[in-house]
Amino acid sequence: MGVQEKIKEEILQEINTEIDKLYDSLHQRFILSDANHDLIIKELNRIKDQFYVITMQSKLS
Repeated sequence: MGVQEKIKEEILQEINTEIDKLYDSLHQRFILSDANHDLIIKELNRIKDQFYVITMQSKLS
């Protein structure tokens, strides 16, 4: 694995950590129905996937 790939991996880990914190915050502050809970997880996972694609397709500045 090259240097750029390692840097991208670290960036993705940071992004995923922040997304997980967002989930924790929502989960702690709201009483969610099962449907809303599942929707939040689905959408946050979709966002993680989108950031992965963007990161892999983009060059570092």
